[in-house]
Amino acid sequence: MIRINPAYDPAALAGAYAASGKRMQVRDFLVAEDATRIHEILRSKTPWWLVFNEGAQVRQLPPEYLASLSQAQLNQMLIGVQERARREYQYLYQFHPMISTYFTPSAPKAPILAVMEWLNQPATLDWFRTLLGRPEIQWADAHATLFRSGNFLKEHTDADDANTRVTAYVLNFSPGWQRDWGGFLQFFDANNDVEAGFCPAFNAINLFDVPQDHSVGMLSSFCTGHRYSVTGWFRSDPPPGPFGRVAF
Repeated sequence: MIRINPAYDPAALAGAYAASGKRMQVRDFLVAEDATRIHEILRSKTPWWLVFNEGAQVRQLPPEYLASLSQAQLNQMLIGVQERARREYQYLYQFHPMISTYFTPSAPKAPILAVMEWLNQPATLDWFRTLLGRPEIQWADAHATLFRSGNFLKEHTDADDANTRVTAYVLNFSPGWQRDWGGFLQFFDANNDVEAGFCPAFNAINLFDVPQDHSVGMLSSFCTGHRYSVTGWFRSDPPPGPFGRVAF
């Protein structure tokens, strides 16, 4: 069971969201025990892939492939990421491909997929439609992410060619996060100043309408924490298939 903190009324939050430039963070978002359970699933029961880009091409490397690489091969891969980051859009972090594994019958079903099922329950979608003022939302996609020291996501807008991404969300599950570790969700103005930044606080949800200039700041070299989240977009296109058919 996953439950939103009953202290929050989506209609009451809707005004604050609209007044804030269509972005906000809500702390203590889920019932505490549910957030703790999701953190434990991310920490100990989720297989992590490595994802980065080479220009427009996305590289998604499963854990079994990563285990087959030598340290020299891994180092060469990371050197390429750093070189590209100096001159172009680049990202590097760990993730679990929730959409593809959910809708591939033969793929193992990790427990974290239950979060995507919850997001796509009619009552949950209605709750967010009310808060966001976006009745056109049809479903929520999702992927789990893990940022470690040295991981980052450079500035981008989340815009997609079909304009089906309505609102981005980030459910944060990082206990005891220290401000100097980095990893903040940052929003930029026309002068490249940071006009807002959200700490990846445990059991907080970040919401913002698409498109908006933002990044995830690099996690510092001395960061000892793991930045866990489930993130994605509330979307206006039809979902790729039915939800509620996987038991956990």
